[in-house]
Amino acid sequence: MTQVNDFYAQMLEAQQRAAEQRVVTRVALLSELRAVGVTKIEVQYEGYGDSGNIEDVVVTPDTISLSEELRRRVEDFGWDFAYALSPGFENNEGGYGELTWVLATDNIDVSHSNRYIATNTTEHEGL
Repeated sequence: MTQVNDFYAQMLEAQQRAAEQRVVTRVALLSELRAVGVTKIEVQYEGYGDSGNIEDVVVTPDTISLSEELRRRVEDFGWDFAYALSPGFENNEGGYGELTWVLATDNIDVSHSNRYIATNTTEHEGL
């Protein structure tokens, strides 16, 4: 039982460290994105069949182009943030969603949908 408790404690510690890192990353990205004039970021993501990826990053205003490195960091942050709210959505039928970050207010909204297969069974016996 000690191994189970140790594993559980390690998982909780890893989740806490990841949450702390998201805060650090958010503060850094907020400053960098504001500095180049970005007012809003939309990160669209999708996952299924045990894998997933960022489908698109939309920047407002659309006249601003992010550097490759900054775009990658925004993608990673969007994925990590969404995954923390809905872990495992890349499995089986998967899930998808959009993270919207309004930089003026530092407000993030996430709209997430999970896919699933539903079955409706009807049985008739001894007719």
